[in-house]
Amino acid sequence: MSADAEKVSLDPNMTIAIQVAQLEDSLPPTGRRIAAALQENYPAAGLDTVASLARDAGVSSPSVVRFVSQLGFHSFREFQEALRDELGGRDASALSQARAVSKRPHDRLDGHREHLAEGVHLTLSDGNRAAFERAVDLLTAARTVIALGGDYSRVAADHAVAELCPLRANVRPLPETALRIAAELADARADDCWLVLDFRRYDGRTLRIAEAARARGVKILLITDRWRSPIEAFSESTLVARVETAGASDTLVPAMALVEALSDAVEHQIGAPALERLEVIDPLRQRIGPR
Repeated sequence: MSADAEKVSLDPNMTIAIQVAQLEDSLPPTGRRIAAALQENYPAAGLDTVASLARDAGVSSPSVVRFVSQLGFHSFREFQEALRDELGGRDASALSQARAVSKRPHDRLDGHREHLAEGVHLTLSDGNRAAFERAVDLLTAARTVIALGGDYSRVAADHAVAELCPLRANVRPLPETALRIAAELADARADDCWLVLDFRRYDGRTLRIAEAARARGVKILLITDRWRSPIEAFSESTLVARVETAGASDTLVPAMALVEALSDAVEHQIGAPALERLEVIDPLRQRIGPR
């Protein structure tokens, strides 16, 4: 990377990891090695010294300094401050968000509408495209699809099951009891896909379950936020939903939109067999009737 390489303007609404990934193809070999080292152990690799990141990437310390300069930072210290700011946002509690919101002028319907619309727009932007296509392949080809989430994101996991089960066989939510979860893990195979939803204040139980599934050879498809669940370290594909809002709580609206976009793409990829399955399921559902 030359010293006079053109700087880029980073989007403050996106993590450094996402933007580095988007830039990776345009970087020279040295820059790609630094980007790979950063992403492999993100954000910890960037929070150590310049020499440490250079050693991990197999490049010189001046190369690391030029890399962060091209990202728009005036110094490595400024780059590290941005990483720490991301960590602060990732670990923010619901209470701390509520306190922050209480100090701001109240946003009425217009503000919420704009914020939610922007969240959906950013979630379905081109930044997710490659991971999205990989996710569709996983959901289409897997022998079995199992969906799981945390206290709040379980709602989106259940919605994914409702969207996908009319299109293909062997789609179900993960049971809630430890015994039945263990049974699902015992039956898991390498051609299965587990769809995991995990958002900031990440659920330790979800992480342990996902780790156990991955150890059984299962392919993990992760939907997370822009601060990135630790499950990303071993996921086959990771999709980012912009769940933050102007209020005290995060929103599942962008995650739901992402789930529906995935389901629509899976339907198109399966093609005629999906429609044939729907033709069987719809009359049966109507005959059974509502609960």
